[in-house]
Amino acid sequence: MSTAVSPVSATAVQNSTTYSRQQAVNSSVVTGPFLDRARTALERQRAICASPQEHADRVFKDILDQAEGTYFGKKHGLSAVRTLADWKKAVPVRCYPAFEPYIQKLLDGDTNVLTRSDPYAFLKTSGSSGKPKLIPTTRHWRNLYRGRALYAQWGLYFESIGYDRSRGAAVLDLSWERAAPVEPVLGEFPSYSISQRPASVSSVDWTPPWYEEDWFQGLEDEDYKTGLYRKLRLLASSDVRIIVALNPSKIVGLAEQLAGRAGDLIADLRHGTLAGLPCGGADPVLADRLEALRRANGGGLRIADLWPNLSLVVSWNSASAALYQPWLEEVTPGVPKLPFSATGTEGIVTIPVDAHDAAGPLAMDLGLYEFVPTEGRDDEADLEPDVETVGYRDLEAGQTYNVVMSQANGLYRYDLGDRYTVVDRVGEVPRMAFAGRSGFGSSFTGEKLTEEDVHNAVRLGLGDDWRLRPLFTCIPVWNTPPGYTLAIEWSEELSMRPERFAAQVEDQLQRLNIEYAEKRRTERLTPMRVLAVPPGTFAAVDQRRQAEGASPAQLKHYWIQRNGDLLTYLEGAPQK
Repeated sequence: MSTAVSPVSATAVQNSTTYSRQQAVNSSVVTGPFLDRARTALERQRAICASPQEHADRVFKDILDQAEGTYFGKKHGLSAVRTLADWKKAVPVRCYPAFEPYIQKLLDGDTNVLTRSDPYAFLKTSGSSGKPKLIPTTRHWRNLYRGRALYAQWGLYFESIGYDRSRGAAVLDLSWERAAPVEPVLGEFPSYSISQRPASVSSVDWTPPWYEEDWFQGLEDEDYKTGLYRKLRLLASSDVRIIVALNPSKIVGLAEQLAGRAGDLIADLRHGTLAGLPCGGADPVLADRLEALRRANGGGLRIADLWPNLSLVVSWNSASAALYQPWLEEVTPGVPKLPFSATGTEGIVTIPVDAHDAAGPLAMDLGLYEFVPTEGRDDEADLEPDVETVGYRDLEAGQTYNVVMSQANGLYRYDLGDRYTVVDRVGEVPRMAFAGRSGFGSSFTGEKLTEEDVHNAVRLGLGDDWRLRPLFTCIPVWNTPPGYTLAIEWSEELSMRPERFAAQVEDQLQRLNIEYAEKRRTERLTPMRVLAVPPGTFAAVDQRRQAEGASPAQLKHYWIQRNGDLLTYLEGAPQK
């Protein structure tokens, strides 16, 4: 059993090397040239929706060009490929394990393995479906595809609040943080997550005006909550109008830091400090205004108190991320919401181009996409190497599909493991919403427990206490018979006892999932166990795991865990 973990104290933070130099308050704002570039990219993306095939053809040609003469290309006879039908015959559909021998050759120092443009780094996946994957990233891929796409979606965000109102405004970008790469994978290649890249690779890569700002830099030894507070402090005096994150939980976490550390922020503004060190000039006028608002609010501050001109919040809004919407609306009431692009480590699938709140059109100029209908398929099984696929023209509104993606980074006919539902069309291009990962859930005995099942069972089980929004997750525990542990941060404000809550959740889960109920009736599953831990425990565990080497991208919060690893940490924490 692991030892207990606890949050880092304020004194420890102040005495750490995190703030080894004076931090500068925000000085960069959205500029005219940057807005023009984003607007042009958005207009281009919309034009692609009207006439997509020429762009799809160009991507296919470039993928073949990148594979020409490579180890992979020779092995699959790609020199003879001319058409998409040829491509499907030559290259089987693969999951990541089938690519590992090629990745290993690259790590061993071989060149010209998957692409003519050799990788300069490896992107590390979150590991949500097992151990982290290493995705090759090349300058060709970054410059021609990935970096450019981000300008288009930001063009939409600026357009949505008005280009005139955007010019001169500040942005809080939580979707990416510049951070030093972790130790090399095997000598010469750095590795990092997509949300913690150390630098842009060229002038055409995504390089926003806040690129050099202190608040945008990731700091060594900085824990998650401290990092959010630092951003609040450094941007407190700025006119922030847009907040952007990948996961809505990060925006909720930002609001919680502001509410919980309102007194610290006011004191720092009054004295011109951060963690006891000088930080720009003092702002007593803002400090006085926030103090008055804090008293009016009963002790806390809201995001709108700090940034009254906030006009847009951006995050993923589909699949399990949609479950955060009540929290998100609670901390940013009335502020319009738009989706971030459907972005994964392996590639971008959709880019938003209009006001739809959760979905975007297929990113036709970023990759070659094939689709497999999910209807009638085993949700737990990988796609077969020779599975029949359809193209974007064949997709039907309301239907859900597995995505097979080919990218110029060397992932050819890659079974992404993600499912998307077609909403409608933008021009000739299907608009798609992320529906979740294939098999993402848990099924010891055929119960097929989903994140939605768990979320709804907790919501209904808490009743009126649901307003407190405690953080929780469901952990599969293998035994004979197996079962589940529901870990939940239990505050004194909750009216019922954990034992009563456990019975409520068990009852609701059986009502929501008849297979779970059947497995419980036949005692193939043990009753749901509730592990009540103090508030802040999940953040403390994440901090410990990060100290042990996990990247922030690996610390996503899920309503159902893939395995029981998290339980080792949680059982070592204090319990209620």
